[in-house]
This record gives sequence, structure tokens and C-alpha cells, in this order.
Amino acid sequence: MMNRQKFIKLFSKKLSGEIEAYDSVLLNKAISDNAHYRELADHLEQYFIKHNKSDQTDRQQQLNQIWAAIQDNENSQISGKYDYSSPWNFSIPGIWLKAAAVIIILSFVSLIVYQLLYKQSMAEIERLTTNETKTFKMLDDGTKVWLNKNSTLSYNKLFGKQKREITIEGEAYFDVVKNSKIQLFVHAGAIDIEVKGTAFNVKTQKESQNIEVALIRGLIQVSERQDENKTFLLHPNEKIVYTTTQKAENNKLQIKSIDPSELLNETKWIADTLVFRKDKLKDLAIKLEKKYDVKIDIQSEALKEKRFSGIFINETIEQALTSLKFSYPLTYTINKRLVVIKEHE
Repeated sequence: MMNRQKFIKLFSKKLSGEIEAYDSVLLNKAISDNAHYRELADHLEQYFIKHNKSDQTDRQQQLNQIWAAIQDNENSQISGKYDYSSPWNFSIPGIWLKAAAVIIILSFVSLIVYQLLYKQSMAEIERLTTNETKTFKMLDDGTKVWLNKNSTLSYNKLFGKQKREITIEGEAYFDVVKNSKIQLFVHAGAIDIEVKGTAFNVKTQKESQNIEVALIRGLIQVSERQDENKTFLLHPNEKIVYTTTQKAENNKLQIKSIDPSELLNETKWIADTLVFRKDKLKDLAIKLEKKYDVKIDIQSEALKEKRFSGIFINETIEQALTSLKFSYPLTYTINKRLVVIKEHE
């Protein structure tokens, strides 16, 4: 059964409009199965509506209203209500329930205050969505992300400065920069992934019941969000498959060892992505030859030493060379599989 702390956390997300579909199902089930949670949910919702009537109120006013609500709640429901010189009469369920509800309400309001303060200090969430083309994104801390077609990546601004939080819908490959001070968390469906410095592939699709995580190098910790006791460490050449069902208690999280050749199949979709940072043209040419199956002849020693930065994903060889031309005045010719690059005259 869902514990009280988890219930309050999910209910606060619901009231703030930030709850995900999967968590909403868990919350509704907890309310349906537990009479105390039903009464508590109604109490909290009425309390929230009473003290948060206007969506147009600015954040500082909201904070003032909430703190005033806390003070009103303390004065009207706690002060003078109980005789602390003798034990409580636990045979009066109404008093016990009301006291418990007050404590939980204060905890809940504290969560709302935290959310408002956090949103005030942090910028909004960044989102990157792909349709029929893949894309590459380097986050502010240097972490590299390859995002597959029809996928969405969400992450906090100021990534790597105060927190590193990512949500993935679809498929992505991560090459994470290690930061011992600021841990990185990736949320995929109903599982959470705690990351340090590592590389791994995550796949979660709306039409599929499975969430898959394959580790290439490093070490990651995977947890089931509903039950934090279900936590697994994933090692290289291992894969986790999390299968969701209509009944949350029947969900399965399994670890599978996979052959390195099979592991390559997990990430082959990023193989045609070429990322280069301040590469000399002579070194970049070697990568271009491999990507496009051509032979490149650079007819200038000075040009060979020029440095370029960029990303090629779905571009043709001609489009790639044209983009280099925008960065530096060069010319090129393509004759079948031979590419000749010269200084611009």
C-alpha cells in the first residue's frame, strides 16, 4: 500500500498540475482503496481551493497567502484544543483524525511553498522534441544527448549549476559528464535513474508496456518510483526491462545480461551522428570519409590545420561541406566518391 509521504507528494503534484499520467493512476487507486486517503484528499483539496483561489496571483502573494493560511490553521485548529498535561483520548477518532489531518496539511502546504520558492529561484523547464529526424544536444554541463525520432527531452535550465534533472519520453542515448557534487537523475515512465559519469540508452514508448535501459559503460542505479525499495545497480553489458501492467503491483523490473554485439544494436541508431569540437580539418576529414564512404583530398596544408565545430546527423556530404564553407572560405568539388577541398581563391 502507498505510504502517507508518497500520497502527499503525488497529491501535491496533482493540485499543482504537474502530475504525470502514470502517477495519477497510482494516486487514484490509493484514494479508491483507502477510506482515510479519500477523506484526506477531500480535506486537502478543499483547503487548497480555499487558500489558492486566483491563478492570477503573483508568486509572492501566493507565498504570503499560504503562510497566512498556515497561521490561521494553527490558531483555529491546534491552539487550545488539547490538554497536553494528560494523554490524549485515542477513543475519540474524530479528534485523532483532525489532528493528523492538520499535521499532514502543514506538510502539504510546506511542499507547495517549496515548489513556489524553487520555481522562483530556478528558470522554467527546457524541452526538446523531435519528429521525423533525430537530433543531438549538448547540455550546459557538457553531457551529450542523442534524441531519437518522435521523442521529447525535458530538463532544467541552469543544468549542472544547481541540479541536473531530465525526463525522457521516447528514446535517447546519454553520455554523461561526471559531477560528484550534483547528481544527475533521468526519469523514464515509472522508473528513476541515478547517474554519475556513464553512457547508456533509454527507451520508453507510449504504445509499449516496456521501459528499457541498456548500460554501455559506468554504473547507474535504477529504481521503481512506486516502490523505492526496488532498486537495482546496472553494470556494463546489462539491460533493465521494466514491464508495466494495469495493476501496479504486477509490474516487473528485470535485469538481463546482453552480449556486446547485441549492445551495439541498442545504440546503432546514433551511429550516423557526427559530433566534432575544434577538430582540425585533416582529422575531421577522416570522420567524414567513414560517415559518407568517400575519399577526401585537402589541397592546402594551411587548410588542413583549420579547426571546426559542429554536428552532422542527417545531412548529405554536400550539405555537410556547405556548412563548413559557411565557417571558413573554402571550395570543394565532388566527383563520384572523391571530394577535393581547396582554399577559396
